[in-house]
Amino acid sequence: MANFLKLVGTLAAIALVASFGLSAVYNATHEITEEYKRQAESQARLEALGCSPDAFFVETASDSTVSGKEFAYHTAYASEGSEEVVGYSFKAFGKGYSSTIETIVGVDTSGRICEIEITSQQETPGLGAKVVEVASQNTLWAVLRGNAVDESDVEPWFEEQFNGEGSDGLVVVKSSSQDGILAITGATISSDAVTNSIRDGLAMLIAIEGLAGDATAAPEGGGGTGEPATDGSTEETPGGEGSR
Repeated sequence: MANFLKLVGTLAAIALVASFGLSAVYNATHEITEEYKRQAESQARLEALGCSPDAFFVETASDSTVSGKEFAYHTAYASEGSEEVVGYSFKAFGKGYSSTIETIVGVDTSGRICEIEITSQQETPGLGAKVVEVASQNTLWAVLRGNAVDESDVEPWFEEQFNGEGSDGLVVVKSSSQDGILAITGATISSDAVTNSIRDGLAMLIAIEGLAGDATAAPEGGGGTGEPATDGSTEETPGGEGSR
């Protein structure tokens, strides 16, 4: 019994020390991590809108909600102190297969998407994670010979589909012959999550700012439902992401 109690006490002491250690690490790194995230999102806004580094963003909170979250967006001015509006950006939250996919969306003054930047996702590797996959043009032979082309600035093919789209074009399709956002094979849930969250956010922005946009109205009740529009596409791949 004495040995048992000694073992329990030792394990409890180890757990306590580990707990304090993890807490100390979190407290020491939390602010740094949050600051890094803010800087990354700030850079993503510039890239998504195609702005110059001088663009000045002002955040606006609203009483509306989209996907269960308060809808806040940024208005971009040509520079600090300028009254010239050059566009807008907002963050979209889409419930994917295994994570919430966060996307920064750049919108021009007419209500059309400039570009998008997916800033956070933990989807299934090889399936939903392809939302940030770059379609490389380099061959294995080129890589082995050292002739590979630098593709660090190449936009992921799924993100690129949103460039120049209005809200009417934000519909997930299964075939490249159809007009819309082509779903990732076997990952229709992730494809829907990104597309639907962006569509709801864009509709809300258009309604609040009175932009021209398309004929799509803002979600009823002052916010989107956040429910993916599956249109039957979730049966694509048995056992995979698209089958849920």
